[in-house]
Amino acid sequence: MNVSQDSAPMDYMDYFLNQLPRNLATMAALRDELAVRQGALSAAQDAVADRAKAAEELAAARATAAEMVAGAKDARAALKVDQDKLKADRAAFDAAKAESDAALVARQDLLTRQEASCNATESRQAAVAASLDARAADLATATQALEARVKAFQEKVAGLSA
Repeated sequence: MNVSQDSAPMDYMDYFLNQLPRNLATMAALRDELAVRQGALSAAQDAVADRAKAAEELAAARATAAEMVAGAKDARAALKVDQDKLKADRAAFDAAKAESDAALVARQDLLTRQEASCNATESRQAAVAASLDARAADLATATQALEARVKAFQEKVAGLSA
């Protein structure tokens, strides 16, 4: 609208018939282009949001993976400690078994020597017992002979005294 009246008056009929449809067509094209651009901008914003969400998920996954790795390392360290303890226990057991086996061999050797000593002692005692039995038999024979001599002497003395 021309308020100052410095330009030619506007022909509304010409405007509504000629200019307005062109302006409406231009505005419709601009609206469609704006919608396309707005769609592209929305898609870009969605992509940026998706990237941010993916970055958050990646950070969460990395944190979870780091926790899992730390847990696995702790479990491995615990297993290593258990394995070292088992190796030490095995070495102690092997040493104790070797010591026990050596003590068993020593005891068996001692027992063998003691059995040999007992057998030798029994043989000596049997020989001494046989010798003592023989000497006891000789003594009994000598005692009987002596008694017979004493009795004969007593008879002789009694024969002389009577």
